[in-house]
Amino acid sequence: MGSEEQTLRRDALTAFLDARMAEGYLVESRTDTQAVIVEGGSFFARFRPRPTRLRQVVAVDAGGDVTVGPAVPLRS
Repeated sequence: MGSEEQTLRRDALTAFLDARMAEGYLVESRTDTQAVIVEGGSFFARFRPRPTRLRQVVAVDAGGDVTVGPAVPLRS
């Protein structure tokens, strides 16, 4: 992967994640080309039991296009 392509992918992912975090999503893990995000909630909601949060895998291809798909739920 070339430096220009790597920068394009990283920047596209950063922009996408910034928008999702503004909507309340949390970033669970991240590399330059892929991330796992989860539905957020209020600060206090994090301490209450709740149903499994929606987890999504976000990936960026060589052209900078972002795709989102379901992630495997975490086990209890």
